[in-house]
Amino acid sequence: MDREKVLEYIFNLMPMLNKKLFKDFHRFEMPRQQMELLFTIKKENGKPMKYYCKKLMISKPNLTTTSNKLIKEGLLERKTDEEDRRIINLFITDKGKEFLSVYREKIKKHMLEQIEVLSDEDIKILNKNFEQMKSIFSKLD
Repeated sequence: MDREKVLEYIFNLMPMLNKKLFKDFHRFEMPRQQMELLFTIKKENGKPMKYYCKKLMISKPNLTTTSNKLIKEGLLERKTDEEDRRIINLFITDKGKEFLSVYREKIKKHMLEQIEVLSDEDIKILNKNFEQMKSIFSKLD
């Protein structure tokens, strides 16, 4: 019962965070899936396409289409594996890193504006609770 209650909180909290923190913000300068791929590759650069398919839970044809768009814009590059030419690895370019850096700053600025209405006490409570949540969720695979 308590575990189901946790899931209900998660199901309700995620859309609420999205709605409250990103309202009136033209969130994506590109489709969400492209942004997720860029952020994932920045964090875990140079892995095979198969790895990113599993990580993002998307099909290989879908990943190919998404990555091709980012490659065309100069944000990613594709290289064949040195040991096995059948394997294609994806790398973020300097332009891709810069794009994410600028985008992240835009998000931060917007979110800071949204939470400006909260009191210092509210912020302390949120920080404490998020630290606890992070600690607990880090126990999951």
